[in-house]
Amino acid sequence: MSEYLYAAASIGGGLMSAAGNSKSGAAARQAAEYNAKIQERNAEVFERNAEMRLTAQERSNIRFAQQANRMIEGMGVAFRKNNVVANTGTALKVQMISAAEADDEMAYRTYNAKVGALSLREQATDARLSANLTRLEGRAKQQAYKIRAGQSLMSSFTDVAKTMYT
Repeated sequence: MSEYLYAAASIGGGLMSAAGNSKSGAAARQAAEYNAKIQERNAEVFERNAEMRLTAQERSNIRFAQQANRMIEGMGVAFRKNNVVANTGTALKVQMISAAEADDEMAYRTYNAKVGALSLREQATDARLSANLTRLEGRAKQQAYKIRAGQSLMSSFTDVAKTMYT
């Protein structure tokens, strides 16, 4: 009779262990999925920030161009007030150089914004890859727990078989 009690207890313990491992595996996968979703959300934030950086630079360029135009127009007015023909010779060259420098400055700022946006997009890609890796790890942990659950059951049945055989 004690063999039957031992067998029942052993099988019950094996079933409980298997169930616990199964739940642990499911929890590990759920945790991995949650973390992966956070990483994907971060990726979306990086993408939005990249777009915002480019949009902000476009707006900044518009304001800068307006300021540069006002400055160059002011030069023309100053030249004319001093009886200098503003659209020829040195006066024109000064204004042209100022306009070219303004264009160069806008190009430089745009380039920096594009580099910053590219960096943010790389961070978004890293976050997505990390999310994929997190999901793979979660599935691997779940599989490991399933294997442990099977081992627990096999161990319990082996113990029962040994007890019943002897």
